[in-house]
Amino acid sequence: MAKPHSNENLKEKLQEEFLSCKICLDPLRRPKALPCLHSFCELCLKDYVRRIPGNQPGYFPCPMCRKSTFVPHDGVAGFPDNFLLTSLADTIQEETWDPPLGNKREQTSPPRSLYPPSPREQRHRKYDWYFGKVSRNASEEWLLAPDHPKGTFLIRLGEMSPDTYTLSVRDCDELKGYLVKHYKIITKRVPETGKECYFITKQRAFQSLADLVGHYQESADGLCCKLVTTCAKPRSLIWAMERGTQDEYTTQRSTLHLIKLLGSGQFAEVWQAKWHGSVDVAVKIQNVNCVSMASFLDEAQIMKTLQHANILELRGVSCEMDQCYLLMEFMPHGQLSRYLRDKGTTLTLAQLIHIGAQIADAMAYMEKERFVHRNLGTRNILVGELNRVKVAGFGMTKAVDDPDFNFRKGLKMAIKWMAPEVLLYNKYSTKADVWSFGVVLMEIFSHGKEPYEDKASKEAFESVRDGYRMEKPENCPQEVYDVMLMCWQSCAHSRPSFDFLNTFLHDFES
Repeated sequence: MAKPHSNENLKEKLQEEFLSCKICLDPLRRPKALPCLHSFCELCLKDYVRRIPGNQPGYFPCPMCRKSTFVPHDGVAGFPDNFLLTSLADTIQEETWDPPLGNKREQTSPPRSLYPPSPREQRHRKYDWYFGKVSRNASEEWLLAPDHPKGTFLIRLGEMSPDTYTLSVRDCDELKGYLVKHYKIITKRVPETGKECYFITKQRAFQSLADLVGHYQESADGLCCKLVTTCAKPRSLIWAMERGTQDEYTTQRSTLHLIKLLGSGQFAEVWQAKWHGSVDVAVKIQNVNCVSMASFLDEAQIMKTLQHANILELRGVSCEMDQCYLLMEFMPHGQLSRYLRDKGTTLTLAQLIHIGAQIADAMAYMEKERFVHRNLGTRNILVGELNRVKVAGFGMTKAVDDPDFNFRKGLKMAIKWMAPEVLLYNKYSTKADVWSFGVVLMEIFSHGKEPYEDKASKEAFESVRDGYRMEKPENCPQEVYDVMLMCWQSCAHSRPSFDFLNTFLHDFES
């Protein structure tokens, strides 16, 4: 009987066959997909096209299949990114414990590149109906949202073939109900004029996407229905398109003087610093080997949006020398987890309740604004003077309508704080944050002890799945412990809202 292949052998095989560039033979970096579906590193492909031109001007032979391939108008950068290979690479590099996942829907995140958009892309971004590079699944999720009428539409970049776009339209079928239909839009350059034209059928071509949209708003002309209204664009997608532009938060790195390292994690280091010579700030510095600048800028966008007395304030953003610095208000007493271990026994019951109430207030605000934190724990809550606390750690936070909403592989997972549906089915929601908040209350009333301290992460998850819940801390009021148990209901819908938790703790405090 043949021996099964080990995981390491499988990883090596995948790396060799699918995740290595066949030009440089190294792991793919920013893979570009050709029309023949072979993918190569963008820089390798640029050098190859320069060195090995094709038989016709503007063409080159694919390095693998030798098929003659047209170079896009904006060069090799015009070929689509191969997000599938990028996702696969992230997945097989995962070395932390990987919980069972089920019913997972693959979705492509918004555009992550910080390169300046091409002139054509800039023209298209002026229109509300243009969504750029998003996946088919994400477009269907947005178009099938409640209250959108038949004929709601958007246009997005083709996922694999260069020089194509996709028109996605909400339709209604008598038997199937509401569904989304997709039409490929081809882009061709007219030899006589050198100008581009766009068409769904060759019988009717248009000089621009705007002309195409205008025509099908007047008449269905072969589509399932007329184009009626534009799909509402999610906040995360707007941020992705505006990423990197200068605003009132932009600052120069020369205005900073780093003083001392406060801590480090998977994606960043945090330093205490002086800003403009006098202002104390905490500076979060991107680890360029583990996280993209785009992800850091996404975190900055979220912090700009979240304005609350108990949420850490963003002061500035610096993106110089391919590394991002986020400047945040300085909280002198640091992480709540360490503060509780050092001084928790000196805090009164009223002070502990006050700390919990402040966190609940911040999370009720995030619930109202439709954000999910996804990494709530006392390690991501900071302490200022007079026991004033602020929620921080927004590197994994997502807007509810983000197409990249579910947990991304490659991240270290704080398993002991996560709800069962996250670990079992990859289902994130505000109710998952409520579960984590119950664990935060346990940390507060146990003076910073690690949850399930006698269990490893996997053992803790299995115990919770089998019905185990942590016992009441010695000095915790029974009413507060009952609320913790409500937060740990197996059924997410049975858990309380943050609005309820906020009201309960403030009433209990008074």
